[in-house]
Amino acid sequence: MTGADHLARANAARAAGRGESPRADLVAAFEAARAAADSQAMAAAALALPASQGFGVCPGQLPALLHEAYQAAVRPGDRAALAAALARSWVYGGDAKRAARFADEAQRLAAEMGTAEAMADALDAALLAHWGPDDFSERLSLAARLDDAAAHLADPQAQLSAHLWRLTTAWESLDIVAVQRQLRALDVLAGESGSDRVAFFAVSRRAMHALATGDLPAAGPLIADTVLAGAKVTEPDVAAVLHSLHAMRALTAGDQAALQGEAAAFAAFGAAEGIPSVAAEAAVLWLAAGYPDQAGQLVTQLMAGGMAAVPRDVDFLLLVTCAVRVAATLGLVDICREGAEAIEPYAGRGVLNAGAVTFHGVVEEYLHLAHAALGNQAEAAGWGRAAQSAYRRIGATWWERQLNGSRPASTPRTAARRVHLRRQSTGHWSVGDDGATFELADLKGLSYLRYLIERPGTGVTALILAGQGGAIIDESDLGETLDPAALAAYRHRLAELDTKLDAADRRGDRVGGAAFSAERVALLAQIRAATGLGGRPRRVGGSGERARVAVRKAIAATLAQIERREPGVARLLRDTVRTGMVCRYEPNPDHPVTWITD
Repeated sequence: MTGADHLARANAARAAGRGESPRADLVAAFEAARAAADSQAMAAAALALPASQGFGVCPGQLPALLHEAYQAAVRPGDRAALAAALARSWVYGGDAKRAARFADEAQRLAAEMGTAEAMADALDAALLAHWGPDDFSERLSLAARLDDAAAHLADPQAQLSAHLWRLTTAWESLDIVAVQRQLRALDVLAGESGSDRVAFFAVSRRAMHALATGDLPAAGPLIADTVLAGAKVTEPDVAAVLHSLHAMRALTAGDQAALQGEAAAFAAFGAAEGIPSVAAEAAVLWLAAGYPDQAGQLVTQLMAGGMAAVPRDVDFLLLVTCAVRVAATLGLVDICREGAEAIEPYAGRGVLNAGAVTFHGVVEEYLHLAHAALGNQAEAAGWGRAAQSAYRRIGATWWERQLNGSRPASTPRTAARRVHLRRQSTGHWSVGDDGATFELADLKGLSYLRYLIERPGTGVTALILAGQGGAIIDESDLGETLDPAALAAYRHRLAELDTKLDAADRRGDRVGGAAFSAERVALLAQIRAATGLGGRPRRVGGSGERARVAVRKAIAATLAQIERREPGVARLLRDTVRTGMVCRYEPNPDHPVTWITD
């Protein structure tokens, strides 16, 4: 049987829903293509293999096969797709560090190709490779770029990827309006595409939203619909998604029998596959089911190496917060202390299981639990109020109710924090908490921050902010950097050069090939400078756009300087200052601050 025959049989088996048969046929197809030195057939077989890889499980020989195909590939499109697939495979296998360089390579190749399809695939891989808690800013940027790249693609899978990433980052940042917008976009995409896979993701994320907001009457039917939708697809993570939804429903409903069953299932899977976050979830479920000994034993095992041993990857917040919940209940104070220190930098974030599969509360709640267990009542009360405010904002009624049940009876109001942000007569700035200030040089971003802080809740355009109230003439859009006719001519010439390069390679003409290659590189540089994502022409912006970029960069640079000296003040400013065409300082009423600006 030829490689093509094996590949056709694997595709037929996948369409029929036979899970193991496609993998065996794909490996056979890969081996036949390798024997025939057919790099394109190797790529086709290798790229079909990841469809059988589940999240968090050992990848086996998959990365090796993908890497072999990647090294053998000649066509840029194959190399870009294989690099992206390699990145995804390593992340799914729990090794994000190995994934990063392949995700970067996929983006580089996609940029050279200039196609939105390749760029969307590469950006999806880059998002997976940067899924740690410290990569949130980069993840927001990558998700926005992916959304831009996929916006004009007809491929529903590329659009699905973009919507899922925007949904995930919206939950992480607790932006409930953006959550609702992406849920609606998934519903529309499922209806328009008719794709069973899109339908599965759309209904499962609707079920997640119903559970997060405590809407059990809606959650039940949605989970049942997810079961039906999952039966129609060969997605390897269907079982994991269903277990997560069933477990969260049992937790929300207080169903002890279901909690016990899911706790056992999570514990068994976490042990079999060596996935710490799944074991941590099992501990929470055992605790809720009334088995504190099992819960404590799991958490003690997971934290035996200390918090420094916990990888800061996609599962970091989920693992640590689950451990803190159990430790706080059982009085494991060392874990509470280390856990609170580890997660405090991420206050303001939602805790998720993978790509918005289930919602596990906000970081502030776990800080509240840890400090209450440590006897730090003032800190516990402050974090409890912050958590309650977050839950009210996103409509997480069940989470708010169970939080109130765990809060200390007395919650004294914290005095307003006094923070300096003032320019001294020397020209330097005094920054920091009262009694612990430090000096910074005169940065533009400090002036911008002070201007906003002195006008709480007031929108200030970037133009006005950049001029500190002075008049700035707003110039109109200056048009495209390269006219469409010239851009089309460049791309036509690029296609000609690709043909000439192939011909030169076939006849062994190194001199001619080098000349064509040099011209190709120069053309690509021109096209990259003149186009944005998806190959759309860049436009030269007016002063409004330039002011937005300048203000954003100046504030980001200033916050980086502050963070080197006092991360807490930098986090306070990041949480309350919004930049864009209109900038705003939005104080948090649950964390009052008195700013000293003069």
